[in-house]
Amino acid sequence: GGFIVKGTTLEPREGNDAPRMVETPSGMINAVGLQNKGVDYFVEHIYPTLTRYKSEIIVNVSGKSVADYQETARRLAHLERIRAIEVNISCPNVKAGGMAFGTTCAGAAEVTAAVRKAWPRHMMVKLSPNVTDITEIAAAVEGAGADSVSLINTLLAMVVDVERRRPAVSTAHRWPVGTGRASGGRAHGVAGCAPRGHPRGGTRRHHLRRRRPAVYHGRR
Repeated sequence: GGFIVKGTTLEPREGNDAPRMVETPSGMINAVGLQNKGVDYFVEHIYPTLTRYKSEIIVNVSGKSVADYQETARRLAHLERIRAIEVNISCPNVKAGGMAFGTTCAGAAEVTAAVRKAWPRHMMVKLSPNVTDITEIAAAVEGAGADSVSLINTLLAMVVDVERRRPAVSTAHRWPVGTGRASGGRAHGVAGCAPRGHPRGGTRRHHLRRRRPAVYHGRR
């Protein structure tokens, strides 16, 4: 077992305004916005606390540009107790109009290759389910240096507040307007807000295992 630290970015992030979490019949939707105190704070304050425990440490790395990802990984690289990083490529690329890095093979490979240059140990890439063919994205990150993949990130979703006639989370100022990410017991096994949703998470794992077994099982 071990600790997987939530999203860590180069600079501190306040996240989105409230409301940014809403309960659904099948889990919850969040639009927290990667709130964290930045990688330097993690190195100075959080990492020393985690090293007191006899457990593995994995850090989730996020960013708004390729350079951000690479520099965050570089600042973590000297911390020997961190056995692996999990690269979150579902973040929006501010230089590409907000399109998530992980929705195209080129974007996913670019981030992976840059982080590979800065990170010397196991690198896991967390894939987005909000794509046409997740196996192509997996192949792209494998070719760019990923040691394994994490399946799956949260699912794009929306809840409407019928009393206010507007989205229940506060992301109306950004694209996709008014949306958050579905997670929880049923949201990863099944998608969306309906109690009888489709098993999208399991479907993507099955497709990847059949078509890209090497990257599904990981290496190193």
